[in-house]
Amino acid sequence: MHAPEPPLVSPVGVTAGAVSHSADLIRPRLLATGRRRVVLHAGVQINGAPHLGTNVMQTAVFLLARAARERFGVAVRIRFGALDNAPYETRTCPGTGSLYERSFREALGGARVAGLVKHHYGGLFDELSAATGVPYEVETYGDQQSTRAFREELLASLGLMDRLRWVLAPSTGTVPVGLPCPRCGWSQKHGERTELLPSGPREARFAAVCLDHGPYTADITPRSGTFVGLTTLHRNLVKERVAARDDALPVIVKGADWAPGCRLLDEASLCWPGAVPPARLLTPVVLSDSGAKLSKTLIREGTTDLSGEAEPWMLDASVWPGTVGEYARLLLDLVARMLSEPRHFERGYTTREMARLIGRRPAAAGGGAGRPPGRPGNRDAAWARRTGR
Repeated sequence: MHAPEPPLVSPVGVTAGAVSHSADLIRPRLLATGRRRVVLHAGVQINGAPHLGTNVMQTAVFLLARAARERFGVAVRIRFGALDNAPYETRTCPGTGSLYERSFREALGGARVAGLVKHHYGGLFDELSAATGVPYEVETYGDQQSTRAFREELLASLGLMDRLRWVLAPSTGTVPVGLPCPRCGWSQKHGERTELLPSGPREARFAAVCLDHGPYTADITPRSGTFVGLTTLHRNLVKERVAARDDALPVIVKGADWAPGCRLLDEASLCWPGAVPPARLLTPVVLSDSGAKLSKTLIREGTTDLSGEAEPWMLDASVWPGTVGEYARLLLDLVARMLSEPRHFERGYTTREMARLIGRRPAAAGGGAGRPPGRPGNRDAAWARRTGR
């Protein structure tokens, strides 16, 4: 006989009486647009092994997609964006103190980046997809930013930058664009020496300075191949504008810590005449005992302030002691309970509370070493079809 599940104890939320399931938050946009297909958009980080909070968000995406399909009778799909523009290494100019960085894509190349994505997420995503019946695909930022649609929306945003800059950067009004040096791939992080030259609606030219190779220029056109690094808010704004071109309803899914940023993105989208911000769903976040969101930065710094109940795999999914299938089932059970009521979904959970809800040490359930949840095992062919690799 199984022991009863530890109860979820959550306060009543502001949507009480109005929303019975978090997926219903997209219903108004579905009715307004008459769309019969839905694509949920979410991100994946490749700058280290995922922690529990990351995997909770991704599991929620699959369960929300299944709920949308069942509740609204629409076709659903998930599109994950892998952020290969994350900094791989950083340097400081000895003369000015300016920071220069090189992205994962520039430092490793597309094939090795695809390998990292597969290593960290391939097996887990395949398990979640099989369990929910929801198909997914993965696209790197590097590949997406090279498309004509992305370049056109980026150029449009540059034309509106006099308005956008105080929305995307309310404190400074500075929205840098990173253009890697064509010789070494390094670019200036904060854009102090990167300048947008006089440009038109179909082309933008930037002048920049490399720490090693001096001045250079970079042209952005709908068909140019120049890699373009954007700030977090600017990048998400352009990606959402691209998603809005699809004939499927785009639904943006992020952790609840994104709520302040989403407020700015919604305001930025209104800078386009007649534009409507996208439908959004925010998922629970996992917190340290101090209330800070669990993050790779805090984990690297050793400042996560975790309780003694936190298992090592909560910080690094690759050390999960069981199989990928067992990890997926644990996540599906956990997140399904959160989704049982909006008040359980519209909140954060400390690692201490996560350990209580799981109610057992996962090593006892695994029954073997298995492989890390990110490893796809013999699913490489399916993964290659989804990523185009």
